[in-house]
Amino acid sequence: MSKIIHYASLTVNHEELYGTAELVNGTGYAFRKDGERKAVLVSYKDVNLILYGLVALADAQYLDDELRGGPVGVCLSRVQEVA
Repeated sequence: MSKIIHYASLTVNHEELYGTAELVNGTGYAFRKDGERKAVLVSYKDVNLILYGLVALADAQYLDDELRGGPVGVCLSRVQEVA
């Protein structure tokens, strides 16, 4: 089974931190700030944790867009569908 990892942000003391959140046994998420190895366990009910796209899917879409000429190439082409 593959890991479920999202791009995410976590608000701590009125500061928004960006990184990734990995689902941990359905109990919560291990949030890792960008560039750090240390993780903080955050409840899946915590309103300060915002999950964005799945890392694997978002990275694949980014690569596909780059192969089509980047944002400008995608906008100027007729192929604007999202994978």
